[in-house]
Amino acid sequence: MDDYTNLKFASLFHDIGKFYQRADNLGRGNHAYDSKYENLDAKDYGLSGAHSKWSADFVRDNFDDLVESIVLYHHNPSKSMNPELCKMLQKADHHSSKERIESDEKNDVLITPLTSIFSRISLDDKPTDDYYVPLVELDFNKALHPQDKKVMEGWNLVPQYEKLWNNFESEFKKLETKDFETILAILKKYTTTIPSATYYSESDISLYDHLKTTVAIANCRYLFSKDEKLTQKDDDEVYRVINGDISGIQNFIYKVQTPEDAQSGMSKRLRGRSLYLTLLTESIASKIILDLNLDSSNILFCGGGRFTIIAPNTKKTKEIIDNINLEVNKEFIRKFNAELFLNIVSTPACGNDLGEFDKILSKLTQLLNENKKHKFINQIDELFKIETEINYDLCPVCGNPTSNNEICNDCKEHEQLGGKVANAKYLIKYICDEKIPNSLYYPKLNIGYMFKKSKNHIETIIKENKDVKFTIYKLNDTDFLDLDIASDNISFDFKVIGNSVPNIDGTPLYFNHLAEIAKGANKLGVLKMDVDNLGLIFSKGFKHLGDGATSISRISSLSFYLDLYFSGRINQIASRFNFTTELPKDIECEMKEIDFIDKNDEIYKQEIVYKPKESLPKGEGESTIHINYSGGDDLLVVGPYDDVIKFALEFRNKFKKWTTNNDSINISAGIAIVGPKFPIGKAAIMADEELEKSKSCGRDKITVFGETLRWESNGLEKGFNEIFEFSKSLEQKTETKEISKGFTYSLLNIWENNYKKTANITNEKEWNNDNQKRLTTKSYIPLFKYKLRLIKNREIREDVDKNGIKFMPWIKTPVSWVSLRLR
Repeated sequence: MDDYTNLKFASLFHDIGKFYQRADNLGRGNHAYDSKYENLDAKDYGLSGAHSKWSADFVRDNFDDLVESIVLYHHNPSKSMNPELCKMLQKADHHSSKERIESDEKNDVLITPLTSIFSRISLDDKPTDDYYVPLVELDFNKALHPQDKKVMEGWNLVPQYEKLWNNFESEFKKLETKDFETILAILKKYTTTIPSATYYSESDISLYDHLKTTVAIANCRYLFSKDEKLTQKDDDEVYRVINGDISGIQNFIYKVQTPEDAQSGMSKRLRGRSLYLTLLTESIASKIILDLNLDSSNILFCGGGRFTIIAPNTKKTKEIIDNINLEVNKEFIRKFNAELFLNIVSTPACGNDLGEFDKILSKLTQLLNENKKHKFINQIDELFKIETEINYDLCPVCGNPTSNNEICNDCKEHEQLGGKVANAKYLIKYICDEKIPNSLYYPKLNIGYMFKKSKNHIETIIKENKDVKFTIYKLNDTDFLDLDIASDNISFDFKVIGNSVPNIDGTPLYFNHLAEIAKGANKLGVLKMDVDNLGLIFSKGFKHLGDGATSISRISSLSFYLDLYFSGRINQIASRFNFTTELPKDIECEMKEIDFIDKNDEIYKQEIVYKPKESLPKGEGESTIHINYSGGDDLLVVGPYDDVIKFALEFRNKFKKWTTNNDSINISAGIAIVGPKFPIGKAAIMADEELEKSKSCGRDKITVFGETLRWESNGLEKGFNEIFEFSKSLEQKTETKEISKGFTYSLLNIWENNYKKTANITNEKEWNNDNQKRLTTKSYIPLFKYKLRLIKNREIREDVDKNGIKFMPWIKTPVSWVSLRLR
């Protein structure tokens, strides 16, 4: 291997000894390192470098002697076979770990788990409770929710470390080639829940995040040294941080020219458009690192149409990002009539800056916002190119020129993509100058993708394209080395993606079918959610921790765990909402008959679909939740209106648990409820408008049925959690005729006649005033008490009397729920 590759692997494994050492019970176990390291002490391996002996022991049988030497002496580079390379690693190690919080007492590493990154966040400088990440390998079929201190007390982590290490070693030895990206994926699987530093540090950074960012920084230092003089000074601007942003996403995804003509295949098309942009964003980031001779460790974040990359601060870097920016925007003008715009900005950074990464991100955000004012400034000629021929045939979906007024090739491609991703098991990424048949391909980037549901065709594709570089991702499954294929041109990895798509026998359902699955009214629910104050969380959430609090490793870790929830955990939550085409024995279900149609609008299959009762076992049947997009910090899902409302509540409650119930981390939601034939693009915009109402009224809220409600109750002010429980109780009593529909609907009439809502509430102060007005309005009580006489059962009457008064200020939500469910 050349020096660059040796440095890359040395950086990746320089601290693997911390993992090995803990599994070895700090040298007291069964994994003692080779005797050649026995007599080494701090004079050799450097201060705090004892773990280097275990690191060197692991790499010595797997890599060059140079890698072993750099790893062993990365705390004392002068002893290394190549001091210059070793100094690069040492400095990269320091710049990666600027966040470390010194503790007054020495921690016992064998009982100290990883502190959840979320429990370190505070926007009001108040102390937060510590929560800990379970010490397990990544497995998306199991919960990884942080645990509080009580659960973790008394833990001896050695057995967990031993199990993890044995599994890691076993999986590593399976590799027939030492492919960097594959090895990085193995480390992600086994070191994401391991604390990087514990002895005199309060570690909320995983070993994986530290190793990954150390490699990224070392890559930059090595490539910088080839063009510029590299010193050991922390104020030298060795790095260049790059931010990319694609604007126009929402209009692109939901643009529908003639809704009626576009309804067929719309669910697949919307999903396909979202995925098209997700993979496009990834492809642009991948193209940058490929052209710069970097690797995926240098991509710090990628999702939601945005990416952040750390690269060497060289002339070549600036030339490459300028060229990619120019070429992609030319393609956006040609292919999408300038609906999309790629905005790439960058700024130089030194080692000290990496300890205050929030300031770098803030500067990049300012540059992005400034650039948006001058879109396509370098493509004026292409933008205003005079057309020699005018095509009056337009695509009925997107309105772009086509032939014979048929759906254009792009819209067809998006529809096919949306269909292929549904419950796919593998994603194949390839780098090639030409498109491989039946794949999604970005010609200006020379990168393509294919989704596969089984292993059957993957081997054939590889054999037919021996000179092509492939990466095979296992989707939502960390058991990713299950293919018996070995080649220097193949990398293996795993990827989390929200890909729950309601289907029957693998064929996605149309939106109108989802509406028919709903109980009562045939309505769709469209839900948008995103994290509140995310910019503040990144920029100020760690400030109370002191200098270096917002280091590159901490920002990378926070991004990783947020995306892990939105891209991975969402599938588990969606699986709780389901339907089945078979009547389960001994389980009462509601039967609905639907006509299942293909994309040519020809009825070819008729199914009996059953909407399960609450007693249906979790995971039984197919999910009703159509994930249109989920990643980073936001989502858009569609489904039966009732399941979507329940899903929103479940997703939010699980999110709070995931983020350690931290008061500084919240999420807002907006739900639009529409008919099955309502243009879904317009419905998504409506859901976005409802989300904005939640944001403008103070965040940490949900807007549904035209009402903006806080999630949790606050004294006499009822929150959606409690209001929804009352809604279900009111539904049950109405359905069983314990109370009449007339009485239920009269509650809303009483409320409307006695309460005047403030029009156009636009901020939190107005919202709070409105809620106080609801609580102080009591004029409805006499009529409410009078109506209670219609309830004959005394026990039921007393229950409705007691709870009705408490929930009357927000009665619109319960009555709306009952009205739809019992229609």
